[in-house]
Amino acid sequence: MNPISATWTGGAFKPDEAVALPDQSRVRLTVEPIIEWSPERATAALAVLQKLIRERPIRSGLRFTRDQIHERR
Repeated sequence: MNPISATWTGGAFKPDEAVALPDQSRVRLTVEPIIEWSPERATAALAVLQKLIRERPIRSGLRFTRDQIHERR
């Protein structure tokens, strides 16, 4: 069965479309809030990430060889 969207209303989940299950069927739910994407939210999230990168840059100065990166044992 494919995932379906629903709305939490009055203490119960109301599916956005009909579900082909007999009445009183037991099901397993995984609840994930749907957060609407918008260009404004994406821009704000990117600004926060860029600020954090500027505040805490990673400056190790280490340079690894290919063999060190792909350690073979």
